[in-house]
Amino acid sequence: MDPQQVIKYFFGSNASTAVIVLVLIMVFLLREGIDFLPTYRHELETYRQAGLELCDIADRPLKAQQELTSILRRAKAAAGDAAVKEALGDAEDTFDTAIEPATEVLDELKEHAQETKELAVEFHTLESSRQQLLAGAAKAKDPAEKADLLKEAEASKVDPVNFGERIAPLLERREELVTKLNEYVIALETAAATLPNDNQFVEEVRAAVPRHGKDIKTAAENLKAWQWEKPVSMFRVIGAFFFGRQWITNSSWQDFYGFVPLLTGSVVIALIAILLATPISVTAAIYTNQFASDREKEMIKPVIEFIQAIPSVVLGFIGISLVGNLIKDVSEWGILQWVPGFPIQERLNMFNAGCLLAFMAVPTMFSLSEDALNNVPRAYIDASDALGATKLQTVFRVIVPAGISGILSAILLGLGRVIGETMVVLLVAGNRIAIPDFSAGPGVIFQPAHTLTGIIAQELGEVSRGSSHWQALFMVGIVLFAISLLVNWCARTVARRFESHKA
Repeated sequence: MDPQQVIKYFFGSNASTAVIVLVLIMVFLLREGIDFLPTYRHELETYRQAGLELCDIADRPLKAQQELTSILRRAKAAAGDAAVKEALGDAEDTFDTAIEPATEVLDELKEHAQETKELAVEFHTLESSRQQLLAGAAKAKDPAEKADLLKEAEASKVDPVNFGERIAPLLERREELVTKLNEYVIALETAAATLPNDNQFVEEVRAAVPRHGKDIKTAAENLKAWQWEKPVSMFRVIGAFFFGRQWITNSSWQDFYGFVPLLTGSVVIALIAILLATPISVTAAIYTNQFASDREKEMIKPVIEFIQAIPSVVLGFIGISLVGNLIKDVSEWGILQWVPGFPIQERLNMFNAGCLLAFMAVPTMFSLSEDALNNVPRAYIDASDALGATKLQTVFRVIVPAGISGILSAILLGLGRVIGETMVVLLVAGNRIAIPDFSAGPGVIFQPAHTLTGIIAQELGEVSRGSSHWQALFMVGIVLFAISLLVNWCARTVARRFESHKA
């Protein structure tokens, strides 16, 4: 082969290696995460058949009573009259007393359901070990070894849990629990009607009691309609993951893998970063490419591109020690109290993470935007000059519109850079696994959150290989990988439009 063929095959082999590595990454993610849905389905079936789902139907709305009593305590503290304080204290005692019968029944049902789940988990563990012994015996060539494995497998055999028998005590007491819940609602509404009109906290309790009572009544109706033998469909499992609102792991009760809180945090932080980085990077690219002198270019471009060399963990430390405290201090200024969300309560929040990610995305968006402006055909500029256009008219009516597809591609690639970042969001986003409270309006950006990348980095090293938690994290990785591919595909689509336009 001549040198030209050698160079051709060298670069071709490297390109093929890159494609193979990408395919291997996809295969690895799918191999580790593909079993998550069947595993999660089995866990949800056990959760239902053991009666844990029945207990949760009543337990979740009952927990809201703690918020009501908390508001009553604040109302009691804010009351000025001693008689009002006494009346609010009596109402608080009534609230606590009214819920006791329902919680006593529920606690007994919880204990029984938890025992059933533990038996089911123990059976599943022993049965998995027995299946491994049988598989080993099938592969064994030595008759003595095969006999020993079969004997051990037979000794470890246990009977499966009879869920029908175990669930019977819960079904027998279901009507009792429904009655206690309805009695609790009546007692709660009666106590709320006698509350004195003293302050805003009392009004909050009066407004919350009907909603709480409605939730309890709905739970009572759901208890009556609940069926333990109803199978868990795969569609419900998929919905529980992709539309679930809870990510609860390492729970002695039941783990839930809801994707929505993580996705919401990632999207909000990415939007904050892009909204901050886009005007800075695009305007800097326009100025550097069209207006800056050669000396300014020699200073601006290396400084902006040097940002990429800063380790993300260093930026995370800056966010913790400097940016977070700065934002919190500024939010306490009296002249800025009109800003939604001010003063902020948490210095580690989505806005803090968005600011740092915007700083990290600027070099990528700046370089690609400037390349897009450089690729505008010279003939466009000459034609504009020939028509007598000024420099500003040429830049903003000819060059920027002609390079807009390339600029949009730069923004999308910056978005991909932001979504895939891990260390910064793990350090400064607050790591609260909950859907942000969007009722706060624009102030929602000052709330803490967790992200797709952060949850993988935080939890993957602490879970046992092959468990449902392990598989759930790989499912998150699969979705994150798909999002990154989608963003890059959109960027390439926009770039192709630019290339066709130039041709």
